Amino acid sequence: MLKRYNRLLVALHIAADVLSGMLAFALAYWVRFDTALTSVVPLTKGHPPFRQYLSLLPFVGLLIPAGFHLQGLYRLRRGRTRVDDFFAVLVGSIVAVLGGIAGTLYVQTYYVGDTLKAQGYFEVSQLVWVLFLVFTVTLTFAAREAARGYLRRRWRAGKSLRRVLIAGAGDLGRTVADRLLEHRELGFTIVGFIDDQAAAGDGIGYRGLPLLGQMSDTATVCTDEHVDEIYVALPIDEHVKMLGVVEYASRECIDVHVVPDLLQFIALRARLEDLDGLPIISIHDVPLRGMNSVIKRLIDIATSLTAIILTSPFTLLIALLIKRSSPGP
Repeated sequence: MLKRYNRLLVALHIAADVLSGMLAFALAYWVRFDTALTSVVPLTKGHPPFRQYLSLLPFVGLLIPAGFHLQGLYRLRRGRTRVDDFFAVLVGSIVAVLGGIAGTLYVQTYYVGDTLKAQGYFEVSQLVWVLFLVFTVTLTFAAREAARGYLRRRWRAGKSLRRVLIAGAGDLGRTVADRLLEHRELGFTIVGFIDDQAAAGDGIGYRGLPLLGQMSDTATVCTDEHVDEIYVALPIDEHVKMLGVVEYASRECIDVHVVPDLLQFIALRARLEDLDGLPIISIHDVPLRGMNSVIKRLIDIATSLTAIILTSPFTLLIALLIKRSSPGP
């Protein structure tokens, strides 16, 4: 559900990564063959024409998103820092470079004729790949920071924000608020909570967010606060109160998201599965069945044999020392 409202950010990242990768490849060619670097690292196979490298730009442009996708850079993760992003960009760029080297060598070996091969077609300098890696990491990370900064400035200015109401001011509701406040780049603004504890006169809420009313006040609060989405974060024993919220939201075309009790999921070590569209909570799943148990048994045997072989010299030495110091009766 969060991905749907992060789509603009992901699209900007992908477009910027493709352009940055192509620009980095062109810059790597220019630095390697058209600057003073040639006097430091002499050319061994001559000066290849730029058109040979130009034909590789679409391929290189696709490598970067592929490598970044493998590193999960297009998936939102809670609490991700700039340092995490940088190392993910670095590893993703290395994966892209390795893919580029493997791809060009494969095509050159099996699909390029001898004439074109002699002309260096689909052959990329090793130093170009190194420069490409440096420029890619620099440009893509800078582009991602620029895109994130642009959207943050836009949302901080109050543009295109989604107004969120949290139903439930308990521990689960506060956890939802924490997550949304940690990721302001998603473009959410929390208007407050609704909870039946408001009947006791407690209107403080949490982290400066007000407690706007009881569950029965959903319609009034949504109208007054112009709510776009409702996050239902109620404990299991209060889920019956969710029915009125869902019924009202469906009439007013307000998005509703139900947050499961994460603490109970953790305590039960449960996981959510899907049975043809039907959500199922699996508890106490036993993974070692069938082929998994056979593989586990083979791994145990191989590990034990390896340990015995590696420690056998020491065991033999200890036995000899014992025999020498204590010959026995």
